[in-house]
Amino acid sequence: MKKFVSLCFLTFFSLISFAQVQYSIEPMIEQIESDYIKAWDKVDKIDGYRIQITAFSGNNSRNRAEGEKAAFKSNFPGISVYLTYTEPYFKLRVGNYYTRLEAYKDLKRIQLTYPNAYIVPDKIFFRD
Repeated sequence: MKKFVSLCFLTFFSLISFAQVQYSIEPMIEQIESDYIKAWDKVDKIDGYRIQITAFSGNNSRNRAEGEKAAFKSNFPGISVYLTYTEPYFKLRVGNYYTRLEAYKDLKRIQLTYPNAYIVPDKIFFRD
């Protein structure tokens, strides 16, 4: 009986001691965390990958690219489409992929409609 009371007594005090443990974060760590969050809030684009499905140049190339963009959106509604101009080409690129492997999964599906599509490194939207 004496052992049982001692065990209960020790258990009770150990529970009380655990309940009173407090942790405090040093102010410098809080500042570092705050600076880190602020720095990433300013980032819009990061290095990543997109799939280039086509490029047009010459007369009426912008209109052809816009038409192809609309067609792609209707065929693949879940994938973002970007039309860029790098002289002398209007390039139609799709998706925001962090890795080549991610892009490759969609590439195989897209190549059924656009057989000349390929993966290119690009700046992608971080928050997309």
